[in-house]
Amino acid sequence: MITSSPYANSSLATSTPLGFWGPPTASDWCENNYDVTHYIAEFFNSLSSFSMILVGLAGVYLHFKFEKRFLLTFGSIVVVGIGSIAFHGTLLYPLQMLDEVPMVYSVLTAAYCCVEDRSYRRFGAWFPVSIALYGLFTTLVMLLAGPENHMLEFVVFQSSFIFVILVVFSHIIKSYADLKAESIRRLYHYTAIGALVSYGCWNVDFRLCHTMHNMPLGLWNPQLHAAWHVGASATSYMITLLICYHRQENLGRHPMVAWKAGFLPYVVVQHQKAT
Repeated sequence: MITSSPYANSSLATSTPLGFWGPPTASDWCENNYDVTHYIAEFFNSLSSFSMILVGLAGVYLHFKFEKRFLLTFGSIVVVGIGSIAFHGTLLYPLQMLDEVPMVYSVLTAAYCCVEDRSYRRFGAWFPVSIALYGLFTTLVMLLAGPENHMLEFVVFQSSFIFVILVVFSHIIKSYADLKAESIRRLYHYTAIGALVSYGCWNVDFRLCHTMHNMPLGLWNPQLHAAWHVGASATSYMITLLICYHRQENLGRHPMVAWKAGFLPYVVVQHQKAT
């Protein structure tokens, strides 16, 4: 899970040793390339991307009896994780698209769950069709831009992704205002804190790369982009869970949050029906 970086054309990218996949053709992050193994460009960024696969699979497993929309949303997190591993492991532009394009569709599925959250269908068939066309248009522009027009790809991806994220966040804020159960409100608080801390890690790694490579007392690079992966994975899981919880409330199913192994929350209801 990434957002584009200026390092693809910087001295940081060009001064690092070449590994199995050759010189980077995609965004290159602050982690030293091929530092751990000759076969993985960014080892820690690749390793941390497995967290997306784990939380996505956990979400599908624990919510398997719910509506297919939530299985699709949890499943899309898995696809993002696979793409992120492929991208960070190789730093090749086609595999960067395998990371970024699924991110767009993942937030689009979450946005659909947010908007169509009532006990009745708010909009007609045109709404999911419009979402699909929005995703398709974004995908085509990103693919056609190619590495030669990286700034165009960057702007299209960022603007599309952030716009849909704002739709999801506005729903989260609105549903929070309707909550009465203090235990669920605390989950909202933890999710918000996790999102802010994760985004802070991303920004420090993105903007202070030189500092990360020159830590005081000879300390190692803290690999904050990898920390962002883990935090974003947990946040994505929690956001999908909270959307699912709110949907079950609107359906009158009296949802509750249970805990798997004492640390992983999931939604349970009295009557579950997949539609």
